[in-house]
Amino acid sequence: MEKNTLYKERLSDIKSIFFSWKKQFKLWFNRYITSKEVHHVKLVAVAKNESMYLPEWIFHHLYFGFSEIEIYYNGCDDNTKELSLLLKDHPVKFINSDNIFTSGIPAPQVHVYRSCFEIQTAADAIMFLDIDEFWVPVDLNKTISEVCNDVGIFDSLSFQWFNKLEKDSLFTSALQQEIKVESARQIKTLYKAYLRPQQMNPHNTLDEGVLQKFDDAKTLKCINAQNSQVDSSNTPLNGYILHRKNRSQYEYIAMLLRGRPLANQDSTVFELKNNRTGFYNVSNPITFNYNTTSYVEYRKFMDKHLQHEKFTDYFKTAKEHVDSRYLQVVKIVGENYLANKQGFERLLAGVTLSEIEIIRNRQ
Repeated sequence: MEKNTLYKERLSDIKSIFFSWKKQFKLWFNRYITSKEVHHVKLVAVAKNESMYLPEWIFHHLYFGFSEIEIYYNGCDDNTKELSLLLKDHPVKFINSDNIFTSGIPAPQVHVYRSCFEIQTAADAIMFLDIDEFWVPVDLNKTISEVCNDVGIFDSLSFQWFNKLEKDSLFTSALQQEIKVESARQIKTLYKAYLRPQQMNPHNTLDEGVLQKFDDAKTLKCINAQNSQVDSSNTPLNGYILHRKNRSQYEYIAMLLRGRPLANQDSTVFELKNNRTGFYNVSNPITFNYNTTSYVEYRKFMDKHLQHEKFTDYFKTAKEHVDSRYLQVVKIVGENYLANKQGFERLLAGVTLSEIEIIRNRQ
């Protein structure tokens, strides 16, 4: 009996070693033998009530060479669905994912991401971004494929966040010729399509044996257990993620309605995000200046599409949804501020809008 048990244990160990070796060999083979230049990069996003911002986000990434975009929308009560018809002539697909986000699946966003690797695709690489995240080449000229090929051999390629500072700019474009930003430690990652990540979060994979590179073409060196942060740099080499963390004060307030309830509160009353901390002063912001010719070409492309008459009614309705959410948040704050002052002040730090100041002053 003991010999039998020992035999089974050894057989199990041998199988485990074999499958681990097989996985690493397949990864090595894909990386060095079958892998080719990156030409086709798919971009995937999860979206909820972000109709006002989707067109700019989509055309921005089409301009920089993403050849296919998939939007998994969920829980939308705005006019996001209208975009499917408006963008029918572009390589953009809208997928209703309500069933995933209401199924009780842990981390549904990551579930969507992982499922994308199982779908047959012509893409050489896949990248996942939120709608407030914009991939930007430092020269405002190179495509995502060109940057990938400049970096060389990799399984995954990560780019650093830079938070855009735009507290007082209402409904502005993501890029101006000069922008002020704050460097952040977070990264977002592009993956070769042959990967099958087992451990993953919205920022990166945690799988072992993956050849992970950073924007500067050097080996990625993460500083936390989640592989989601690096030592921040002020000078990206090839590209970066422009993170529109808060947008303007008005839009920030409206955005607060899109999240989880405040901790320890009745979710039927407090349907506000609890992971935001308002606005704070950045003492030494970084300035990014873009080449005039490159920026003008980018702006022409964006304006040509975003100012098309077919979007006139769409943007009017989308803005009305933002306005409605803003008023709902102000109402919630006004009715509950006194009983939850500490929590609200954390959410509203640095907000100086008159409606919020009136609420503060009357308590």
